[in-house]
Amino acid sequence: MASNLCIERRDSKWEIRDSPAKRQRCEDYGSPPPLCSLAEKEKEKEKEKEKEKEGPRSKVVVYNYNDSDVEDDSDGKHEFTDREYQEYNRQITESDGFDVMSFPRSFACGTTVRLYNFDAIADDLKSFSKLALKEYNEKEYTNLEFVKVVKVNLAGVAGFLYYITFDVRDAAAVDGGTMEFQACVWDGIIHIEVVISRLKSST
Repeated sequence: MASNLCIERRDSKWEIRDSPAKRQRCEDYGSPPPLCSLAEKEKEKEKEKEKEKEGPRSKVVVYNYNDSDVEDDSDGKHEFTDREYQEYNRQITESDGFDVMSFPRSFACGTTVRLYNFDAIADDLKSFSKLALKEYNEKEYTNLEFVKVVKVNLAGVAGFLYYITFDVRDAAAVDGGTMEFQACVWDGIIHIEVVISRLKSST
């Protein structure tokens, strides 16, 4: 049986090299396949496409720190300064907690924060949204349908308060356009309660 290896003498040393046929086979096969599967690559591509579809409404707005701000502690954060708290409080008051920017270098007890990634609780958020929408439809005699969650803010209050902004469509409308809906749902220790359910004001 013929060997695939060739032995050559170069500079008084014997070296083993691949045969031309073996080298050709390796070149034909190309580089080895990546460690992750094609299915995983496709999932990553789909996630990227979804992020692109989300648009500016889902973008996390970050507070603009400047040189006059206090230095961060060793963990990279500091307690809210008066100026930061005033800005945070203004946003809470004007939006009822639905539109609050992220303060990545600041903290305060009991604040409402933006959820960056809510994939792990996506089913719960959808259920909370549909519950709020059901109550709204019964109260306002409308026929709105859930489309998708746009963004979520969270506060800890004997459980969690979810400030969910999501898209809805009117099942009776011909154009099929979407509207923005806001729901604040308390996922309490004992029960779940809808606190706010409303179409977002255009103003």
